[in-house]
Amino acid sequence: MFADFLAEQGDPRAEVIAMAARGRLSGVERRRLRRLVQDHSRRWLGPLERIADPATTSFVDGFLHSLVLGFGARSADLTMFLDEPRLATVRVLDVSTVRTAQPLSQFIRQSSFGAVERFVTGRPGLTALEGAPLPFTLSTLGVANAGFFEDALLPLGAHAIAQATPRWDLVSQLLFASLHAVELFARLREQLHAARGVRELRLVVPHGVFEGIGTWLAQPRESQAELVRRWPNGERWSVEAPGVVYALVRDATGGFPHLDVELSGEWARDIEDSIARLISVLVLLGPCGLTTVSIRVPPGLLPNREHRLALKAAARRLRGAHVTMDGETLSP
Repeated sequence: MFADFLAEQGDPRAEVIAMAARGRLSGVERRRLRRLVQDHSRRWLGPLERIADPATTSFVDGFLHSLVLGFGARSADLTMFLDEPRLATVRVLDVSTVRTAQPLSQFIRQSSFGAVERFVTGRPGLTALEGAPLPFTLSTLGVANAGFFEDALLPLGAHAIAQATPRWDLVSQLLFASLHAVELFARLREQLHAARGVRELRLVVPHGVFEGIGTWLAQPRESQAELVRRWPNGERWSVEAPGVVYALVRDATGGFPHLDVELSGEWARDIEDSIARLISVLVLLGPCGLTTVSIRVPPGLLPNREHRLALKAAARRLRGAHVTMDGETLSP
């Protein structure tokens, strides 16, 4: 019905919503969908452009999905958008650029934010979470940091909302390489007691390189006893990089022998990039004692024969691990 209304106004967003409602799309339709979003999403923000970063704020299926507040968002701007109906579809709210807790506290408590599941913030945003009840229940709390997260987890240890959230994201702004992974783990090691009740710790590296990702995923193998002691209830140790999420899954011994890999994207170039990164990381994980690796590929991506052969060659470096991709056995 909303798409019909938009179509009467001549808004191309109507076509995006209609295509999303149909489900599986052809390659031509997916390309058109992507082009429509690229061409018009900034205009679809409307007055929200005053507070949003248009480069990272995103629409899914024609509706505002991820709202990232821009560096230019002022306190007066936030107060303009209380009880704003355009915010009702937001699932991801990133306020990490905001430096003061007020009026952020009032802004995030408006009823329009009832669908928010993931909240990304710096320290001022953590302060804003305290106090009156929130309209949303979080599945993920993200903490953004431009350095090595020195003392970043400690405030969360006594934070009721943080302790009730099953996953914490460490959103790094570093160009993440091996030395960064080692240094970051060294800084976090002394803070892990603050996350004793958290089931998943995820490192989010928008600028990650495969050496850093591989080194981060090797930490549970190298520091198993320490993680058992400092993070006893943890179940998943993961890292999210452009196009791919890797998650190590704990077993009854306290180790992390299972690796879940989820590729993302919709286009031929996406699958080429994702497979290349995945192969590089798998090769680095050879000494980590993995027993199973499960790779999931979204419907829009179609790995070809060359991709499968390259993945099989990389899987052999995992020393007997059972590797599958969408249920198909790649190794042994």
